[in-house]
Amino acid sequence: MVDVLLADNQPLTAAGMLHFLGGKDDVRVVDQVNEKDQLSSMLKKYQPQILIADYNLPGYLTKEDLRGVKEISPGTHILIVSSDNVKASILDALQIGVKGYLTKDCSRDEIMMAVQSTARGEKFYCHKVLDIIMEKHFNPEPEVSDPAILTARETEILKLIASGKSTQQVADELHLSPHTVHTHRKSIIKKLNIKSPTEFVIYAMDFGLIKIKS
Repeated sequence: MVDVLLADNQPLTAAGMLHFLGGKDDVRVVDQVNEKDQLSSMLKKYQPQILIADYNLPGYLTKEDLRGVKEISPGTHILIVSSDNVKASILDALQIGVKGYLTKDCSRDEIMMAVQSTARGEKFYCHKVLDIIMEKHFNPEPEVSDPAILTARETEILKLIASGKSTQQVADELHLSPHTVHTHRKSIIKKLNIKSPTEFVIYAMDFGLIKIKS
């Protein structure tokens, strides 16, 4: 059973999400955050596996509120469901530890896949979000944009990092030391001119190293 805390103060959106998730046998909405001041206490009380939230509502939760979620409830993963369609804003949200991101136009199938993936601590972006963050994301003439410059090991590590694995998890899976993984990671960052953690995901999707769910 996946415990979900819902944080969206738009009545129609919240009601729709409650109705949809309430019909799933393996999902339980434990409560709803109606006021931003309730977030901390509800996280402490329920320690949910997923927080479904929107940071783009006036007078409600902000990205800074979401940034502190892990400190309050370490086992809680964040799934954003928002009307925000600004690429820079979305990329900024992804860098605060958000696992999943949907727009409010995404399909029911994508919502359920996002819930399942987020509960496992995996990344999931709906096709509309992928369109936004991929469009013109790369410079017309990037300094380096060819996956062939990476070694086979670096490509393997890039794929694992982009899938959400930590340095220790990558090391365990590939039977390497964390120091070796860190060294490869630095090499990848330098070769691909990566400027943020989010770009690991973007490059891996662009090179076809991780599957784009739609």
